[in-house]
Amino acid sequence: MSWGSTSSAEPGPEKREEIRVPDPREAARAGGLEKPGRPTKNRTRRVLLVDPSPALRPALEQCSAEHGSIAVVYAASIAEARQAMQRRERIDLAVVQPTLADGSGMDLARDLKARDAATAAVVLADKPDFALAQQAMQLGVSDVIVRHEEDDDVAAWLSQATDRVRAALDRQWAERERSTRIRRLKKLCRRLNDARLEVSEQVDILCNDLVTAYQELAVQMQNITHTAGYQEAVGDELDLEVVLRKTLEYLIQQAGPSNAAVFLPSSADEYALGGYVNYDCTKESADMLLEHLADVLAPRVGESDEPVLHATDNQTLTELLGDDWNYLADCHLIAVPAMHDGEALAVITLFRDDSQPFTEPAIEALGAIADQMGELLGRIIRVHHRAMPDFDPPESDDTYLPPSEWDGYDNQADPFDDEDAGGPPF
Repeated sequence: MSWGSTSSAEPGPEKREEIRVPDPREAARAGGLEKPGRPTKNRTRRVLLVDPSPALRPALEQCSAEHGSIAVVYAASIAEARQAMQRRERIDLAVVQPTLADGSGMDLARDLKARDAATAAVVLADKPDFALAQQAMQLGVSDVIVRHEEDDDVAAWLSQATDRVRAALDRQWAERERSTRIRRLKKLCRRLNDARLEVSEQVDILCNDLVTAYQELAVQMQNITHTAGYQEAVGDELDLEVVLRKTLEYLIQQAGPSNAAVFLPSSADEYALGGYVNYDCTKESADMLLEHLADVLAPRVGESDEPVLHATDNQTLTELLGDDWNYLADCHLIAVPAMHDGEALAVITLFRDDSQPFTEPAIEALGAIADQMGELLGRIIRVHHRAMPDFDPPESDDTYLPPSEWDGYDNQADPFDDEDAGGPPF
């Protein structure tokens, strides 16, 4: 019983669905990869017959190749053949006599190959000749057909010759198709490679952007962590001495053992020591060094546009401290202004031996702490300002004034005056 038959008494086997393998050419056409106007199988094949005897012409015109009909262009001489070539019509196959009165058919076949590598050639030889066959192989000739003898059956020879010419045309078509597909595949490969390079470049850019964004986010998270830690350490404290002490303690926790000092503005261009932590300096050298830092370094840091001044060599220390840089010879130094409303309300300075350089996280922590300290000092100043006699609350459009410009400031105790406060906190 066949697969498709059925019976009322006995059900036949279940009919199986046919599995069809798609033709790659159909997939290419469906995907738009195959160009419109591409040669079809029904295209007319042009055969150039170069032979003083036109006996083969009618037989060729009556046959058809597998991939289309055949149009025969006849030339009785080399000159006529070259005239046909000048019409710039594509010739699929040339059937040539090796020797003609006005030239060599082999040279003509070579010229046809040079013009179009896909053009095939068949040689009509008068008799078997090994040298001719060898030359034909070197030229890439598809076939060598030996003419019939006088006593041979002409019709049988013509049929045989026609079949061999048709076979040569079929091979030529297959070769042309293969070359066309190879060219198209190469073009597609180049396009795919260009797309791959473009995608790879975009992925690299995206990865770099992601890395940059991650680094920026990590810095922001780190700053938030430092800000939260500093706020927790200081709290809502408004006592200046306590704020300075807790600030210095938190700085040492973040940066490690260091010499640390906070300088506060005492006038428009002068700074005084607000508090310090002595790590490895003698008392005498520390007094001279801190006085010099208050006179030279603090004003420069307060006026600098750079958020952090970081000195890692003696040359940079010389530029910052002048002739007395040798106080900090072979040391690393960090100085950061604590800004509020565009003014430096304090300058934080850390320094230690160059055998223990400051790390990037420590520098970032110092910057975040300085920002928070500036806000805190601004709040302390506002509270102090409100406590003054004859205080006139500022309007909403009033800008912040430093202590040196407050009305009645000269008659009040300076919260940053070390003499009234009894000297540095520590």
